[in-house]
Amino acid sequence: MRRSEGGNTKPLSFGREISLQEAHTVEDFYPSRFEPPQNGEDTPQALFENEHRFIRRTNPREILIYTAGTCPGNGHSSPRAGYAFVYRPSAYLEDGTRTHFGTIAYRLEARGPSCRKIHTPTSNRAELRAMVAALQFRNWSTDCNGGWRTLVIATDSEYVANGVTCTEWIKGWEAEKWTFCDRHTQPESSIKNQDPWRLLIRLIRDLHGSGLHVSFWRIPRAYNERANLFAKGGADVDEVPDFMKIQYAGPKSSIMIPIMYDKPLLGLRRTEDITGISV
Repeated sequence: MRRSEGGNTKPLSFGREISLQEAHTVEDFYPSRFEPPQNGEDTPQALFENEHRFIRRTNPREILIYTAGTCPGNGHSSPRAGYAFVYRPSAYLEDGTRTHFGTIAYRLEARGPSCRKIHTPTSNRAELRAMVAALQFRNWSTDCNGGWRTLVIATDSEYVANGVTCTEWIKGWEAEKWTFCDRHTQPESSIKNQDPWRLLIRLIRDLHGSGLHVSFWRIPRAYNERANLFAKGGADVDEVPDFMKIQYAGPKSSIMIPIMYDKPLLGLRRTEDITGISV
């Protein structure tokens, strides 16, 4: 709970108006790095239980999501990239019937969140895409009756984990309007992958404004096997030309919302219309 400028106590939640002071605080917020108690000796499996979410053993209000992106043909002609996130263990009945899926995987779209141009698939874009998809999948600030206060994104990507938690990088990018000057480039060259970077940071700040803190944990690839396995599978499914928001629609279903310039287009496309992997 936070106190507004008028003195009334209001819960921070999506959809409500926030004060100018709160808005300023949100815009000045920068993501942080998750620090395990015993540094490199801790594993996600040791710190988080496999329940209806991956829940911190010592803090029932903290959850973890695994993310991964891959591009098997990275740097070659006609590369294909895929991404995946694992937000809970899949659940099954005794007869093997799946009651809840927990892993989502898709092929990286040709266009990014702005939909302005086609981007060459790379592993870095796929890693960023996985994190964006995970944060957009549910309203994590109200998930499970609003019980979560911290969301840890676990990734084996050095590029994303170091970039998103380097406050000076993000401050510099925003101060220079996402451009940089380098002696080897023309003045005001654009930051690479700025469209998913900008959307990722905006999503993190939106959640922060709703009372949910997002932190990032770079883990060894060996601890992220499931997300990586299904990211590779995602690279092999049907091509998706435009950026899509994947949204939870029940324990065994989701919907995909076409996005252009960060605004939903009219209509919804269900997962059966676009090939992906949900297990």
